Amino acid sequence: SFQLSTLEEDFIYAAEFGDIPTVQRILEDNLGFSVDYSDILGRTPLRLAVGNEHLEVCELLLDRCNVSSIHEALLQAISAGHEQIAETILKHPKYREIKKENKRFGETDYFYNTNSEDSPFSSDITPLILAAERNQFEIVQLLLLRGEKIPKPHHYYCHCQECSNKLQFDQLRLAKTRLNAYKGLASGAYISLSSKDPILTAFDLARELRRVAVVEKYYKNEYLELAAQLSEYVVKLLDKVRGHEELELILNKTGTNSEEETYEALARLNLAIKYNEKKFVAHPSCQQRLVSIWYGDLRALERSNWFYRSLIVFMITIFYPIFAVMYWIVPTTQAGKFLRYPCVKFIGQTMSFITFLVMIFISTATERPSLHRNMSAFTTVFKHYSVFRNKTTGGWPEDFVLRTYEPELIHLVMSVWIIGMLWQEMKQMYGSGLFNYFDSLYNYLDTAVLTVYIMSFTLRYFALKYFESEESWEELMAGNFTSKFQLYWLVAGKSTLMHHSNRFYWDSWDPYNVAEAAFAVANVISFTRVSYLLPANELFGPMQISLARMITDIMKFFVVFLVLFIAFMVGLHNLYWYYPKNVRKDVELLPNNITTVAEENFGIPDITFRTVFWSMLGRGEPTAVELGEFDNHFTQNVGYWLYGAYNVAIVIVLLNMLIAMMTRSFEIIQEMADTEWKFARSKMYMEYIKGECTLPVPFNIFPTPKSLYYLLRFFINLCCRRDDPPISTHPGRIKDIEMFAAGNSIVS
Repeated sequence: SFQLSTLEEDFIYAAEFGDIPTVQRILEDNLGFSVDYSDILGRTPLRLAVGNEHLEVCELLLDRCNVSSIHEALLQAISAGHEQIAETILKHPKYREIKKENKRFGETDYFYNTNSEDSPFSSDITPLILAAERNQFEIVQLLLLRGEKIPKPHHYYCHCQECSNKLQFDQLRLAKTRLNAYKGLASGAYISLSSKDPILTAFDLARELRRVAVVEKYYKNEYLELAAQLSEYVVKLLDKVRGHEELELILNKTGTNSEEETYEALARLNLAIKYNEKKFVAHPSCQQRLVSIWYGDLRALERSNWFYRSLIVFMITIFYPIFAVMYWIVPTTQAGKFLRYPCVKFIGQTMSFITFLVMIFISTATERPSLHRNMSAFTTVFKHYSVFRNKTTGGWPEDFVLRTYEPELIHLVMSVWIIGMLWQEMKQMYGSGLFNYFDSLYNYLDTAVLTVYIMSFTLRYFALKYFESEESWEELMAGNFTSKFQLYWLVAGKSTLMHHSNRFYWDSWDPYNVAEAAFAVANVISFTRVSYLLPANELFGPMQISLARMITDIMKFFVVFLVLFIAFMVGLHNLYWYYPKNVRKDVELLPNNITTVAEENFGIPDITFRTVFWSMLGRGEPTAVELGEFDNHFTQNVGYWLYGAYNVAIVIVLLNMLIAMMTRSFEIIQEMADTEWKFARSKMYMEYIKGECTLPVPFNIFPTPKSLYYLLRFFINLCCRRDDPPISTHPGRIKDIEMFAAGNSIVS
């Protein structure tokens, strides 16, 4: 049985309650007395003295304790927040023995150590990690000055020998070691005292933690909490900004780890947007600076009411072509400076886009058959055609309407806009880089709509060049395949010119049909591009964000829905595959004229798909599975059960689950509506502040003298290229150089 002697009981009692005279007397009277024993609960006298914050008793016991007890006591002092006791232990000579021993056995030796069963701390917890987790600045600073640091965990998929050995030794301990290390690294105290650029360090670490959370899903919530903690830390730093100059330094500092501090307009804010640091971007200080750059010298536009604001926008729109011409000729004048204001660029781009949408309306309203394009209008071709008609007996008409082969005026103007938009996207892709360009969903939409428009206009128009020569008509009379093929594109008829203007005789995949379908799809995508402008408004911005989040929910829901949809579609098709007439006629003994309701809704894959799909939206009929005169009640009953189960599973369960998901997303957005809106607006503002495209479509098509000068300078530099001086590499991490140089001298 576990039992202490009377002397040990008296001593541990005195250490627990801070009886300094008793502790001194026992130590002086018993020079060989060991103080490293523990009571029945596993508590040593030093641990009890630390836990009850008896500093004098701790000082007396430190000389008699072994290294393991001192390490345990230091962790307990840090955990309990007894900073004075922790500092006393750190400054004690015996603690330096611990450091020397760790250096001798290696830093990773902690991982393989096994602590006492009575210890509340795992073996991988170091004093610095624990102090950093508790944000105890004094202890963290003292440890950093002594040369200690928190090593950054290796990548989750690292296959180095060290990681392989640890993984084989204990997987759970390795996962917890990584988590504890990240907890220390994500501490505000540790970052503030060890990093030269705390904001950049916090951004990079938060981004890394979010990526780790995706991989190590068992600690996903913990890693995401650490990332959120870092976001809050950066916001608190931003709260300390006292004036415009400090804010400029913070927002304009570039995200490089070089020794030389470099600055670029809103570089740090742009990095925050890239790293999705919404709270930092939505901070009032950042927003104030961003809005001031957005309006420039047009602060009246910001402070005016809606009437004067509309009047200013109208005047800018009216005189914009004049300003654009002045900018094209002399870009450095006041007019050029005016057009470079981000808000003016936004107005110009918006009006240009609205003009393009108006052209889509005009094109839609004026779409008519080209009755005015007769063959007789083209003298050369018509002359050869008349000769061909007189020499053949195919019932060719005197004159006929040609397929549209030349663009209308509205389509020509739209083509100019499309060329301008293509050039604008190419400049944006060149300026931001391919990967950064496709970070935005709207750039995918722009790429898609331009591709579809170009395909539409390419497929729509064909020339008459082939039939301008007499030899082509002679080849047609001779039955040449190429000539017949070209004749189809000319008149769009299958066998006779009498059907030239009737689409009933056109091929299903006729390029004109494909072109019109592509044009329709491109117009739909163009109108969805309006959502890019909504974040500029405080009312429509949160609504647009909620809509985007709901679309994400629909995509998640679609995965589950697709499984059930395909399952029931396949099952119903398997049940009714026999009953369509074109299937059962080959095996019927006597032909019959029976028509069932089921064969009109199932049996053929595409028909089954339509029935199942529209049933989901409430357009299905309960009698769709009936077989009528077929005396097959078993199949019909199974069909009723399958069709009913489908409606219950899809309509009642899944659709209501989708509604619940969308409602939850809307509520989450509303809780953070202000932050989400400001972040979305900031992303849009930064697109115009970057200054890649000053003039909107179609003014950007014409190269300015400035752009010609830059192009010439680029080719000159390319031809007369000189070797750049070698880039000096950084000797190590900033925090090591900054913090540990003095600390190493102290230790030594």
